[in-house]
Amino acid sequence: MAYFALPSLTLPSYRFDYDSPFAGILPVEDPASVAGDALQLPVAYKRQGRDGALEVQATVAIAQGQQLSLAALFGGGEADDAQPGRGAVSLFLKALAWMEEGNPLAGLAARGHRVRYECGECVAEDLYIACVCLSRWLGLNLRRGIAATDPVLYKSVRGALEGLAKGVKPATSTTLDQLMPALRYFNRRVYGASRYTPRDDVYRARRFAIGKLRAEPDGEARYLQWMAMSLRYLELQGVAHVQAAIGEEDIRAANAVAASYNQARQTQYKLLAQTSSDGADAQALGRELSARILPLFEDPTLGEVIGIDLPGGEHEAGRYAESLAFLSAQLQVEPGPELTRFFGAGAGARALQLTQRIDCGPGTGVASDNRSMIGYAMAYSLRLPGTGFYRAYSDYVFACLAAAKGRQAEDAPGASGAPPHRSRDVSGLLDEMFGNDSLTCDGLTLRRYDLAGARTRARVDAAGQRSAMALCAAFDRPASAQGPSYYESLTANTSLLGFRLGQAGHYRSFIASKYPFVAFDTRPGGDAIVAAADRFAPAGDWRLDGYIDTDRLRAANERWMYAGAQALSATQIGQLMKLVRDAATLADLFVGGRPVLQEQLSAATALIASVANLDRAYAAFQALVEALVGDSPLHSVWFAALSRVLNLFINWRSYLLGSNAPGVEHSDIQDEFLRTVVLLAYELVPFDASAPTQASLGAQLQQLVASVSAAYWQATVGPLAGLAGTRQITAAIAGYKAPASVVTVTRKPGPA
Repeated sequence: MAYFALPSLTLPSYRFDYDSPFAGILPVEDPASVAGDALQLPVAYKRQGRDGALEVQATVAIAQGQQLSLAALFGGGEADDAQPGRGAVSLFLKALAWMEEGNPLAGLAARGHRVRYECGECVAEDLYIACVCLSRWLGLNLRRGIAATDPVLYKSVRGALEGLAKGVKPATSTTLDQLMPALRYFNRRVYGASRYTPRDDVYRARRFAIGKLRAEPDGEARYLQWMAMSLRYLELQGVAHVQAAIGEEDIRAANAVAASYNQARQTQYKLLAQTSSDGADAQALGRELSARILPLFEDPTLGEVIGIDLPGGEHEAGRYAESLAFLSAQLQVEPGPELTRFFGAGAGARALQLTQRIDCGPGTGVASDNRSMIGYAMAYSLRLPGTGFYRAYSDYVFACLAAAKGRQAEDAPGASGAPPHRSRDVSGLLDEMFGNDSLTCDGLTLRRYDLAGARTRARVDAAGQRSAMALCAAFDRPASAQGPSYYESLTANTSLLGFRLGQAGHYRSFIASKYPFVAFDTRPGGDAIVAAADRFAPAGDWRLDGYIDTDRLRAANERWMYAGAQALSATQIGQLMKLVRDAATLADLFVGGRPVLQEQLSAATALIASVANLDRAYAAFQALVEALVGDSPLHSVWFAALSRVLNLFINWRSYLLGSNAPGVEHSDIQDEFLRTVVLLAYELVPFDASAPTQASLGAQLQQLVASVSAAYWQATVGPLAGLAGTRQITAAIAGYKAPASVVTVTRKPGPA
């Protein structure tokens, strides 16, 4: 029958995170994430100063009970209850300083051609809205309709807030405590991605804030503490192995912190050197790779740097050909390539392979008509917005704030338990401004970026397809006039390079088949714009518990791990059919068919077969098939089970999971682990199986995902970490396998 129910399943920690940009690891504020014990890390590295390289030696400390968040980091001082509040104010002040020094909206206004999106403009608009509210509450004597590009607004608000923090009374009776809900609300939108805030804007704001922190008198110590706290947060999440992308300007300090952390905590936290060029010209990436990235792999002290991360271009189909040309040229250097000098199986090697991770995702969907409202007005109005425009905009802010309060007032505290709305609280303001209402100026209806909107979905879908096609074209391009393609030459037996694609949800089955030496990292839960994302809940809803639409499950399965019978070759199908016909019992099939089935499993997992335990893989294969078949004597059921489970092993590349920065994306790698098991279970069931075999099925699926991730690390990086995660998730899965139906997931977190 189509209904299935798996008994309660306990998932151990998934110990890997194959996609976690370093700048996005820490959450903005999270009282539940605290360090369980004190930690001190001795670090030493070289920092480039005005007069040359400077030797830095320091001890980085994390106190027991320290909240692991940006707010706690920026709060400084003792790790007390007041620290996150101090940090929330500091974070907001840093954002205002950014608007004074490098306001993206001011940069956009100064451009002659304002149609192209300016990275950061959505966050800048959020900060303008915040300052419009705060300037009134603080009683600031600013002219009505002050422009979003005027630094006086941000300087005035910053000065008033700094005065409040020092005890200076403002012109009104407003206190800092009254403003804290609003400051925290806007911090979450400035430093964390949301429905109306693209993640690239968030990273720009975070980079500025960290740079400001580092420039303070005790900044270098707190800068190092940011790195150590980020790694401690990963450990708290149950992650023992990570590949974190970080820019060249930060990587030397990060290498020192990671090396010390790995030694102290028995972890395997590795770094990928992230490029920064975004298509400034055709040669920009090549110059950066040669001048800034290559020296990182020639430096013997950077032992935790094991690869290169190529971010996707928001306004182009990627710069894949340039990166492949660089790699190809480096491998031809005589007497030997410097790029891979510290890789291989020899003593002192950083890793078995140099990982080239390529972001092949769809971007965020920002565009000339999918951006900030103010940026839209700048691009498409007959003239730059003036005083009249900003007066209307300010009036719109307060009208929407009143509407948001009215909507919340509908939830009576006595009836629903909703708390009373505080006068300086702005909850729901941006939803009201950008989702429920609209502003029209000079006949132009202003538009705002909306992650859940149809415009964004259409753009990212087209961009994802374009990125996948551009990557394939780059792989197929000849490396030389008469030579093999880039793919063939860079993945040859003598190569020490390993390729992994990030966020590649389009044409995955095709890419996996045509380029078998390419792996993927996947975030199956994601948000609405990641290729395999938002198949579990509406956009903006980060929860996993509850009801999951089966149409979304099917769409996710088909996009990133197609498991239909057509995925098997004619030879594979013929071999399976012969085994089924010749066997009297299922037990006989697994005894007599072992050589054939092991050969198929080895071929399916070729990239990791060298380190995978084939006997263990065969035992898992047999257990999964038996769980699906149960007591059925039908040979057709046997064949269906064999083919479906073989497809699970063929799709192993999709089990390399990444959080894509938990602090920015509000993600949790353990949630992604559970989502993956849910997807696999839905793909396999239902069969006429008893409850005990169904329970075994769930356990085998989680073991398959964990073992594949471990084997990939061992095949490309090296030994596994000694740290064993303690987090567990207990979940029960049930559903009805049919279109327009539902799967339910009920979970209870285990001990952290």
